[in-house]
Amino acid sequence: MEEIGYGLFNRDMIRGIKERWNNGGISAIYVRIDSGQSAAESSLLLWESDQKRLFWRLRLENEYYYLLARQSGDPPIEQVAQLAAELLNKRMNADSAGSRRDSVKAHIGYAVAFPSSAGRSTETVVYRLLRDALLLNAYAAPVPYAFHGGLAEVDTTAVTLESAKHAGQSGEKRNKQPLELYRSGKPISIGQLAAPFPVFQSRTLVSEVAYMFDTNPKAPGVIIVADNRPVGLLMKEKLHQLLAGQFGLPLYWNRGVERIMNDQPLIVDENMPVEQVSQLAMNRHYAHLYDVVIITRNGQLAGAASIRSILECMTAMRTEAAREANPLTGLPGNEGIQTELHRRIQACRPFAVIYADLDYFKWFNDCFGFGLGDGMIRYLADTLGKELEQHGTPGDFVGHIGGDDFIIVAEAAYAEMICQSLITRFEAGVKAFYGGVEVTSVEDRHGNVVEQEGVALSLSLMVWDGIVPLTPEDIPRLAAKLKKRAKALKGSVYVLEHITGMHHGEDRKYT
Repeated sequence: MEEIGYGLFNRDMIRGIKERWNNGGISAIYVRIDSGQSAAESSLLLWESDQKRLFWRLRLENEYYYLLARQSGDPPIEQVAQLAAELLNKRMNADSAGSRRDSVKAHIGYAVAFPSSAGRSTETVVYRLLRDALLLNAYAAPVPYAFHGGLAEVDTTAVTLESAKHAGQSGEKRNKQPLELYRSGKPISIGQLAAPFPVFQSRTLVSEVAYMFDTNPKAPGVIIVADNRPVGLLMKEKLHQLLAGQFGLPLYWNRGVERIMNDQPLIVDENMPVEQVSQLAMNRHYAHLYDVVIITRNGQLAGAASIRSILECMTAMRTEAAREANPLTGLPGNEGIQTELHRRIQACRPFAVIYADLDYFKWFNDCFGFGLGDGMIRYLADTLGKELEQHGTPGDFVGHIGGDDFIIVAEAAYAEMICQSLITRFEAGVKAFYGGVEVTSVEDRHGNVVEQEGVALSLSLMVWDGIVPLTPEDIPRLAAKLKKRAKALKGSVYVLEHITGMHHGEDRKYT
C-alpha cells in the first residue's frame, strides 16, 4: 500500500484525487464507531493495512473518512467500494466474536464520484462525495437515483452494508413479485412496478441535468415536476442528441429543462392494470416507445416503470397463465378467473358474470364416447370466444373452470344480448356431434329418461351494480343457486339475477 495521506482538502489530497480518478472514479467510505469500542478501532486499523487502494484518510474523533481509488484491471469503483466495506464489516464481526464481546457497533456508508464534466471544481465534487458517504450510512434509507429538485454530484450506488450485501437477492424478489401476485389471484397494478427515478424541478437548467447524467451513467432519464406533480420527461438519449448538434451547447446549455422536455409523457395512476399500461405504452409514437412510464398516486409522483420491467411482468404473467390454463381449451383456469374477478370488483364498475355449463353431458359421453365429449367441450369454448368477438368488448374475459363449466366476465350492458346469441349459436352447431342420429330423449344422472333433443346449454347470468359489497367468493355461491334454477327448465336457457343494494333478482328464460 502506498503512503496514506491525512487531512481534508489540502493540496496533496486534491492532487492525489486528480491523479487517480480518471482511472474509473474514486470512492469514500465513512465509518462511525460508538464510544468505548476499542475492539472496533483495532479492527479498523487491521482493515486499513489490507487496503491496497486506500490513499487518504481523515479522523474526526470517532468518525473516519477513507478515500479509495480504482486500479487498472479492477472491477467498477462501485464494486471496489462495496467489497472494501464488506471486508471491514466482516473483520469487525469476526474480531468481536473472537473476543466473546458484544457485537461491534459501527456505522458504515459509502459513495463514489467521477470527474466533473460541467466545470465543477474537484473540491466541490469531493465535498459532496464525503457528505453523501456520511448521509448514506446505516441510518439512511436505500433510495438510489432519487434526486428531488437538485443536482447530484455523486453516484450513490449503495447506502448500507446490509442493503449492498443483499442487493442481488432483493432484486430477485422484485423480479418474482409479479408472478407471486398473479398466483395470489389479485390483479397486478402498475404501482407495484414503480421504482425511484431522478426528479428535477421544471426551472432546472439543462446543464444541471446533463451533469447528473455524466455522474450517474445508469440513470436513463429524469422526470420534471412542478409541486411534485409530473409535467414532463427527459430521456438521456434525447438530451445527448440535442447537445451533440452543431449549436446544441449554446442553444440549450443555460436554458430551462422545460424547453426541451417531452411535455406529454405517458402518465398513469398507480392502480391501472399492468396489461392496460402495456397497451398504452406500445401504442406510443416510435420516438417515445422506450420512454419510461410515469406513475402517480393521487396526482403526486410515485415513481416510474421502465418498458423492460413492464414487459418482464407481462411475460411472467403470460407464462403463468399458460402454465395454469386448461390443457383442453387453452383458456385461463381458476387462478386467472380469480384475478379477473378481483380486478373487476376493485374497479367498482358494474359488470356481468355468465356461468355456462352443459346439461346431459354425461349422457352424451356415455353414448358417443369421451373423444366426442372433448370435442363438444372445445366447441363450447370456441362458441363462447366467437360470441364475445362479435357482441362483446375488448376487455371481456372467458375462463374454463373445468369439465363442461365455463365463465364469462363482460360489460353489464351487453350481457343479456350475449346470452341470447350464445344459445342460438350453440343450438345451430351442436347437432353435428350426433352423427346424423335424431335425438328425442336423453337420460339424467340418475338414469331417468327425459324428453330432450340432446345436450342443452344452461347460462346463469349475474349483473352487479358496482355498489353493493361483493367478493369473488360470493359469485360462485350466487351462481350455484341460479344454476339449479336453470337446470330445472327445459332446453337451452339463461336465468338472470341483478346483484344490487336491494339484492333482488328475476328469472328469465330464453330458448
